Amino acid sequence: MPAGRAGIDYLSARPAFTMAPLVMHVQATFNNTLITITNTKGDAIASSSGGNAGFKKAQRAGYEPAYQAARIALAKVEDKQGESAKMHGVHVKFKGFGPGRDAAWKAVLALGWKVAKVEDVTPIAHGGCRPRKARRL
Repeated sequence: MPAGRAGIDYLSARPAFTMAPLVMHVQATFNNTLITITNTKGDAIASSSGGNAGFKKAQRAGYEPAYQAARIALAKVEDKQGESAKMHGVHVKFKGFGPGRDAAWKAVLALGWKVAKVEDVTPIAHGGCRPRKARRL
C-alpha cells in the first residue's frame, strides 16, 4: 500500500444512498438565480428564484438573493417530503457563471443536505455560427 493510506477503506467513506437523490438545478445568470429541485425523472418538486425570495429588479443579482432562493427551495422539499429528503441527498447541477453558484452551494451545505454529486452543465459553444463579415472603415 502507498504511504499514508494504510488501514483506510475509501469506499466505505462514501455516503450510502438507499434511494435516488433529488436533483437541484441552479441556473446562475448575472441578473438572477433560478433554482429548481426535481426527482430523477425530471418532475419538478420545488422551485425558487431571487424574485421569489423578495428581491426586486437589480437586487436579484447578488449573493444573498441566491442564498435565500436556495434555502426556500430546499425548505419546500422538506415540507413536501419530510426530513427523510435530506437523507436521500441531492445531486447539484450548476449552469452559468453568476454569483448565485457559490451562494446555492453554501446553502446546501449550511442546511445539512447530503451531496451525492456536483456537476457543471454550462453550455459551451464549439464551432457555432459563422461570424459576420469584417467591418471596413
